[in-house]
Amino acid sequence: MTLAAILLKAPHIGVRQFKSRLSKFLKGGNPLIITERGVPVEVVIPYAEAIEMVDLIDEATDLETLKAVEEGRKAIRAKKQGVSVLGLFSKVRKARK
Repeated sequence: MTLAAILLKAPHIGVRQFKSRLSKFLKGGNPLIITERGVPVEVVIPYAEAIEMVDLIDEATDLETLKAVEEGRKAIRAKKQGVSVLGLFSKVRKARK
């Protein structure tokens, strides 16, 4: 499921309700859309999901990752066997160490 799909399904909570039940909502561990007068103004996501998103963004902008993805695309266009995603990230992570 994409992040956009998760956010579209996330409950909308008014800012006053969120403030009065802050502890309960934060312990829930689910994304929330905070609204003010019915208009979404903030998104609250669990810490672990935020870290995972940052890691994905880092990997997606890493030159070695981009190079490996391009190699895989060229192999697919040439009808050769491409690199598996798991193999790709393992290769990139080893190169970073």
